[in-house]
Order: sequence, then C-alpha cells, then structure tokens
Amino acid sequence: MIQVELMLFDLDGTLIDSKADLARSINLMLEEIGRPRLSEDTIAGFVGDGVRVLVYRSLTASHPEHKPPDDFLHADGIALMHKHYADQMFVETSLYPHIAETLGHFRDKRKAVVTSKEVHFTEIILERFGIREHFDCIIGGDTVPARKPDPQPVREAITRLSGLPPDAVMIGDSENDILAGKRAGAHTCAVTYGFRTEEHMRKTMPDVLITSFDKLKDHFC
Repeated sequence: MIQVELMLFDLDGTLIDSKADLARSINLMLEEIGRPRLSEDTIAGFVGDGVRVLVYRSLTASHPEHKPPDDFLHADGIALMHKHYADQMFVETSLYPHIAETLGHFRDKRKAVVTSKEVHFTEIILERFGIREHFDCIIGGDTVPARKPDPQPVREAITRLSGLPPDAVMIGDSENDILAGKRAGAHTCAVTYGFRTEEHMRKTMPDVLITSFDKLKDHFC
C-alpha cells in the first residue's frame, strides 16, 4: 500500500465517460463547416490536451489531405465546439462505476481535479453528478498557462492543497496524466477503463495500474 495525503484526478476518461458526447460535439462542429465525420474512437484518441488541441487535431484529420487549419478556421472550430458541447455534454456522459463511493472512502484525503477541460465546464459536470463536494480545488485547462504533460497543473494542485509531491498521487487515463505526475514528483496511477487501452497505459510505466476505480482502495491509504 502507498501512503498518500493528496489525490489528484483527471476528469474525462477517469471520473466520467464522456467519449460519446465529445465525439458528437466534434462531429456537429465538422458538419457545420462542411467536413466529414470522424469515428468516436478517432476523436477519443485526440482528447487529453484541451479543446484547442482537440479541435485542431479533428480539423486536420478531417481534411482530405490532412492539412492543419489556419488560425481563422481553428478559432471558428473552437467556438462551434464550445457551442455544441454546451448542448450535448449530458446526453450520454455518465460517471464510471464506483466513483462516488470510492471518493467517499477517501474522504479524509485532500483531493483535486486536474483536467485540460475548462474550469467552467468541469464545475458544471461535477455538480451535475453530485461529486463536487469531494474536491478541494479544480485545476482546469484555463487555470495555469501550461497543460499536462507539463507538471505545472499538478504542482499547482499540490500547492493549493498545501501538500508536497511525494505525498500526492496523480490518477488518469492518458500518458499526459502519468507524465505530468512523474515530472511533478508525485506517485502515479493509470486507469485502463478510459480512453486509452491497457497496453497503451502500461507503456507509461505508472506506479500503479487499475482496471476499475474502486481498485484505488487496494493500493492507496
């Protein structure tokens, strides 16, 4: 068992299964600008670096010659994505199994969400699913200049939680989460039920690998 005082969680692919709603929002954006749809799995593979990068990758992938968008098209795509996601974010999105009860199990730990999603959307989602009370702070893609895999968001969360990196664990479903945690000096825990495969996450060499959220109880105290 690993003793920790701080628990930092990614959002999409870790706490919530938002793959379908993110994909639908991107495809509505693409449809509006006359681009072909992308598969849900393709779009899911683009998630993890914030909406700007998600839109950029989607516009590039949907171009017949895979050319990246210019600044004007990119800006339009971001605005359309925000518009559609605001309408689509709760069509199919749900908490993964065992989220609420496991967060409750760790009620004595200081906790944060560290996500590339904007704080505004993150707050709405956490409130909607009744788990906002479990978190002492939210570090979003618009909180600090850098985003995961840069360690700055993780370090910011640790600072706001009044802790130290060796006492923290970063939990997430992507290489960005694991790299950010390692670079910040925290423990790392990869989940295999999210947007990346177990094989993919094993390659990131996290301290702990879990197949379901409640398995956190088997590894951390």
